[in-house]
Amino acid sequence: MAVPDSLSAWREFVNRRTIEPEHLPMKQIGALSPGEKEHYDQARFAWLGADVVLETPDTDMLTRQTRVLIARNTAKTATARRGLAISGSAGRGKSTAALLIGRRHEKSMRTKLGRDDDGFAPVVYTVVPPGTTPKMMMLAFANFLGLLAPGKATAQDLTEQIVGVMRSLSVSLVLVDEVHNLKTNHQAGSEAASALKVFSERLDATFIYAGIDLLQADLFAGHMGRQLKGRMALYQMRTYGYGTQAQRDTWAELVLGIEALLPLGRHAAGSLDNEMTYLYDRTGGSIGSLRALLSDAAIAAILGGEEQIGRRLLDMTSTDYAAEEFGNRTPAGDPSTPMPLKKAE
Repeated sequence: MAVPDSLSAWREFVNRRTIEPEHLPMKQIGALSPGEKEHYDQARFAWLGADVVLETPDTDMLTRQTRVLIARNTAKTATARRGLAISGSAGRGKSTAALLIGRRHEKSMRTKLGRDDDGFAPVVYTVVPPGTTPKMMMLAFANFLGLLAPGKATAQDLTEQIVGVMRSLSVSLVLVDEVHNLKTNHQAGSEAASALKVFSERLDATFIYAGIDLLQADLFAGHMGRQLKGRMALYQMRTYGYGTQAQRDTWAELVLGIEALLPLGRHAAGSLDNEMTYLYDRTGGSIGSLRALLSDAAIAAILGGEEQIGRRLLDMTSTDYAAEEFGNRTPAGDPSTPMPLKKAE
């Protein structure tokens, strides 16, 4: 699914349910008719390629922090509300975590208030465009809301319109992704960051920002950066570690947890027990790279009829370029540590 950067796409994302196919043994797979086998394989491919979010201590901690912030921000105040920034290098699951938080908040608010109508939108999600200006920033929000923006409208005009609409929709959580695109060391980027700051102050909503390496990003530099840092908590997402026994046990739990989600006829639970170091070296401790590697290998196993994953098939399965770079230069042993998982709702 594409990024849910419109209200209709967001609602589809919130309501969508990915159904896990039954894990059939080879005897039952072999008894399927050609049509049944095709249907079963397509269901397995859809499952393996879906954006099923896995629950980790990162998502658990971020959900808890968000709930605290939202509860705190319900107080009537004339001062700036606190926000949350999610940082980390590329591929660490920042956007995935933000989307999960947004989905949970939307479902929670609709249940709490008993509202399932189109006039209620507790969550807004937008992506900061590269080289953004104040008007481009506001257009991103307008596009999400489906608002028509006259060509001559200024950033201030758009802000007034958007604030009114978001208040009418009772927006209480705003997710702003790719905020590293706000280059505050350039005039346009600095003005866009300032416009976003002023915009956030006019809404009774909690803002969550997600971006790459925010501690080193332009967004938090200079006078503007000091203001922003003073009003938000920062959560750093890291790769899994492999340097200690506890970290290796955690990694093994993660691998076996993902392995259990693979609907393969011949693949026995625990088959990857002996591949833990290999998988760490192939993926650099990234949960996203690990899921992609095992999912792609599982799809290849279905297409080739092996119905199981081993070293030979893993060797033939490509990983993302960042993971390949890690494998070429770094032995297993990164000291960082996030943890085990379960499938998120």
